[in-house]
Amino acid sequence: RHKFQFSCEYAKLIENGKLTQTVRNPNYRGVTPQFWGNLAQIGNANTWEMYGSPFCGKGEPNQIVWVGHGAPVAAFTDIEIFGGD
Repeated sequence: RHKFQFSCEYAKLIENGKLTQTVRNPNYRGVTPQFWGNLAQIGNANTWEMYGSPFCGKGEPNQIVWVGHGAPVAAFTDIEIFGGD
């Protein structure tokens, strides 16, 4: 999609080159080409982890499937973050 919006459970801000405050339940949105153009750093295979949500279910009778994706640590600049606790 050209434009997108996602919710997260957890994020860390990077300020002056250091990890600072934790942001819980943040949301972020952007335009795909600009978003990937703002990728500042990406981790190697040692930072790769599998993330996901167990128990995404649909249908009748209910069908349950584990949904997830693997990703390394990544740092982006100029991302619009909103909401959160």
